[in-house]
Amino acid sequence: MINKYNKEAKFDFACILTTGRTGSDFLQGCLDGMTGVITFSGEIPFYAFLKDKKTKEFFQEKNSKKLIKHFVKKHPNLFFKDKLENKVINLNIKKFYRIFDELSNEIDFNRKNFFINIYLSYHLTLNRKIFKKNIIVHHSHSVEETEYFCKDFDKTKVLVTLRHPFQNLKSGIINWIKYDIKKNNFHHFYLYVRRIREDLIFALKKKSFFVKLEEMHLKKTKKKICKFLNINYTSKIHTATFANKPWKSDKLSSFNSKNGIFNKNVLRENWKSFFSKNDEIILSYLYRDYVKFNYNIKKTSYSDKFLIIILMFLPLNYERKNLISILFSNSIFLIPKNIYYYFRRIAYYLRVYLVN
Repeated sequence: MINKYNKEAKFDFACILTTGRTGSDFLQGCLDGMTGVITFSGEIPFYAFLKDKKTKEFFQEKNSKKLIKHFVKKHPNLFFKDKLENKVINLNIKKFYRIFDELSNEIDFNRKNFFINIYLSYHLTLNRKIFKKNIIVHHSHSVEETEYFCKDFDKTKVLVTLRHPFQNLKSGIINWIKYDIKKNNFHHFYLYVRRIREDLIFALKKKSFFVKLEEMHLKKTKKKICKFLNINYTSKIHTATFANKPWKSDKLSSFNSKNGIFNKNVLRENWKSFFSKNDEIILSYLYRDYVKFNYNIKKTSYSDKFLIIILMFLPLNYERKNLISILFSNSIFLIPKNIYYYFRRIAYYLRVYLVN
């Protein structure tokens, strides 16, 4: 199997950053199996893995065999089955280990080569070819992972998935709660409100290519993605797969995809019935940077700016209607934590308001 590894192969690097529930998994799945693209079966929190105690020990020992087995143990969702992401991978793990060992014997032991060999081993285990020119696409997902990855690999191309921030926020609240009632708390709301803005601000500072969920199914969008990654366009990019198997969407999604094809039901904008007019005023101010991508977001008037000073202290429409269930859905002992993060969010609103 190892003879399929091209000794003359050169690699470019790209990563996918999400800004919430914006189709980053679907985008990765569409790139899976594209000629010249080397990717994986999902998001890999690689730099979080590097902080693990055992990981550090195995790196110090320069024990690649123990290290790769530890990696698989920590990430079974990438190799076997991922309940949340609705994937059954069942990778031939013995073959994966064998290829990884052969690749590791050929190059120096360090974290960059370890990372690359994980991707190459996965790719070769699926009987995929490595060409003279390839691009490794890492689903970094978070800002922190993206930042570390860009530092390790120069000239990384950053793909950023976007969505109308109001629809994004609604999906992040409702779909997570449907899947896990423990997410019905002010901690989750604070993190989600914040990330939709902060992830975009981070991405705007990078040389990023922005992919709107609302346009992700269009042929012209897919061609632009291929041009950005410097790969050839084929019809494969319209079908999301992982380990050659069509993806049905994650467990959080209200609509399942059929055979990995883009589900246009996700284009429905039903956030207006979820947020009140006052919610729209403060959220429009908070997410005004999304206007750069032609999202229809109301411009903040002078009167609205004065009203925001009051609105930032009030709960959103959903929170107000479900305040009792939010406070008591998990445990009475978590009420202080809920109150803490409610005021953390107020402090965040206030910082955005004063700084801008």
